[in-house]
Amino acid sequence: MSASPIRRGYSTAPDPAAAAREFAQAVAQPDLGLVVFFCSYGFDLNVLEPELGRLFAGVPTVGCTTAGEITPIGYLDGSITGFSIAASHCRAATALIRNLSRFQMSDGHAATRKVVEDLRAKGCELDPRDSFALLLIDGMSRNEEVALASLTGLMDLAPLIGASAADNLCLTGAFVYCDGAFHSDAAVLAAVKIDAPFRIAKCQNFIGSDQRMVVTRADPLSRRVFELNGEPAAREYARLLNLPEIELTPSTFSTNPLMVKVGGDFHVRSIQTAHGDESLTFFCAIDEGVVLRLARSEAVLPNLAAFFEQMGQSFGAPELVIGFDCIHRSLALEKAQTKRLAGEILAANNVIGFSTYGEQFAGMHLNQTFTALAIGRIPDGGAE
Repeated sequence: MSASPIRRGYSTAPDPAAAAREFAQAVAQPDLGLVVFFCSYGFDLNVLEPELGRLFAGVPTVGCTTAGEITPIGYLDGSITGFSIAASHCRAATALIRNLSRFQMSDGHAATRKVVEDLRAKGCELDPRDSFALLLIDGMSRNEEVALASLTGLMDLAPLIGASAADNLCLTGAFVYCDGAFHSDAAVLAAVKIDAPFRIAKCQNFIGSDQRMVVTRADPLSRRVFELNGEPAAREYARLLNLPEIELTPSTFSTNPLMVKVGGDFHVRSIQTAHGDESLTFFCAIDEGVVLRLARSEAVLPNLAAFFEQMGQSFGAPELVIGFDCIHRSLALEKAQTKRLAGEILAANNVIGFSTYGEQFAGMHLNQTFTALAIGRIPDGGAE
């Protein structure tokens, strides 16, 4: 049997140059068509950057920093992980979007044109039957929604999945990697034409309850809510949870998120921070007049197991799953002391990914969700 054109790898070496070399060795192939990696925010990026640039020179390579990595052996912190796909089985093009804090719709249109034209120069046309797009975006930019809106033209050609890069809950600024360098206040877009079956899917362990609240004062640009139901936001949220405000921590947010109903479906709106002035900052877009509901949940672990069981029945065993897992899911698993078991499920299903500050799925920016692009067995013969 021939070797798989998809290689997965990781390194836990504390020295960033050594980690880059170990990772590169793990995903090495004679002719690389695409490399994607996710690395700890704790690495010295000034050391990691030139080593990755040297090791993958001339190869379309994208990546980002994380709040924890999903590796071939499950969840890790302080590592670098990722995958490669052979050029014989895929064609890829990348585009960097700079200055997200001053983002214009034309920036997304330009990125779309670039990847489409670069692939056309390689003799490829994007087609939703054999192409997908990947978006990695600085999770502190607060511009995921408008960036996605600017990419609707690309989404007509290729289903899009992605995630908000993280900085290990420092909440100061994450980095994406493109064109041989790390960039802050930026996003990287990759368009991939692949000779393999694939499917995008999402997993969520929350549904909306009957407990409602209305956002009565907010600053949409900063995603900050000052009042819920006419009361200071943190105070009202704590009251509904029957908790003192001092217990409004990331652990509490991860197990007690809020939800909004969009198009008949409930989507999580995760809280990032509770402030001293009793306001709340969210990971997703929020505005005055929005009706939020406290979420009802089931445990993350059985929900995740059921998700992959269903995937196996309908899609088969995946060769690779690119997985984006909200940091609040990771925190909930830690609180329930089931993170190791969840990591074993991810490893058994060939998941490579990271703990995120938000997930992009089919044109929407989500929270507290596991989104995935599953790639099935690549047939022998390669792409045309």
